[in-house]
Amino acid sequence: MKSLFTNARIILPPGDGVTHGSVLVEGGKIIRVNLMEDEISSIDPDHLIDCAGDYLAPGLIDIHCHGAMGCDAMEARPEAFDTILRHHASRGTTTMVLTTVAASLAEMLAVLKCAEVYRAGQGRYGSLLAGIHLEGPYFSPRRRGAHRVEMLRDPSREETSRLLNYASVIRRMTLAPELPGAFDLVRELDRNGIAPSAGHSDATEEESRAGFKAGITQVTHLHNAMSSLRKTGPTPMRGLAEAALETPGVVCELIADGMHVPVELLRESWMAKGWREIMLVSDATAGAGLGEGESFELGGLACRVEGNAAWTGEDDARCLAGSTATLFDGVGTMVAEVGVPLEEAVAMATLVPAIALGLEQEIGSIAPGKAANLIRFNDHWEIKEVWIQGKAR
Repeated sequence: MKSLFTNARIILPPGDGVTHGSVLVEGGKIIRVNLMEDEISSIDPDHLIDCAGDYLAPGLIDIHCHGAMGCDAMEARPEAFDTILRHHASRGTTTMVLTTVAASLAEMLAVLKCAEVYRAGQGRYGSLLAGIHLEGPYFSPRRRGAHRVEMLRDPSREETSRLLNYASVIRRMTLAPELPGAFDLVRELDRNGIAPSAGHSDATEEESRAGFKAGITQVTHLHNAMSSLRKTGPTPMRGLAEAALETPGVVCELIADGMHVPVELLRESWMAKGWREIMLVSDATAGAGLGEGESFELGGLACRVEGNAAWTGEDDARCLAGSTATLFDGVGTMVAEVGVPLEEAVAMATLVPAIALGLEQEIGSIAPGKAANLIRFNDHWEIKEVWIQGKAR
């Protein structure tokens, strides 16, 4: 089955930019990019897609997403996974890592078991499930965000051993590097091909750098639920945020939903790290896709949608509970409000997470041999079509 995409503004990786041309797809993979006119005329495609001058971008890759449409990954049900993946696929996310919250071992194992079964038969609906991101439960109570304090604990060898029985579906784990046993866990994750990420942490700058030296290569939602400049003593102290921004090789997640991080700080982060070390994520919860005022649950916490954001708690205890945005919304924010070049913003949501997952040879850019996960959108940031492995969703 051959599909020929013509008259498209193809978004290539930074350095190659945006080019007007065509893409040939066969068997779910990209065969050729930017065919010559005589080559196009010799092709007899099964499907001819005239993109009418719209953008053609690689499918987005979200490695931090909890849910959508009232469903949460913690439900550990294939039907919930389907609902979440379908919603985000409709907004251009063609590969996803579903994310847990701080929970009991039994609850985490249930999610991992469900993911293992789901991945064996996936491709039925929505975007493709790349695995699970364990966000917690090894967090600082001071930086817990929208996670139940009673579920927080220090790492233990016994629990790590149980979790690693499902190492094949665990893609990354967020933990606070200052906790006892954290460095042992980091090294164990690394040995099993799981990316350790620092987050929900009250680490000092010294503890943060020690974590990076031990093998932490990412930080989770930069500037949110993590230590930063503080003046609690005679000498000001910096924290995880500053250490991450200054340490080469540490990839920083950013939630560009317009609520979690001010535009000015998004710009400063991009200028400090460059596109190669910024990874856009949605951090969407079950509130994504719900209407204003609707309620949902996140890890046992009652939450609601207010002002295009998800919240939990009241008065002084009120805090953000993930986002209601999609990854495509974040790409738009980085371009329209932060001033990031389009190809860099797209790379932060495609190529950078593909590299973080070790899947850059398969997905993450429009190139021959890669999966034909594609999205078409116009200048008004309206998604026209989405294809997963060459098939229109």
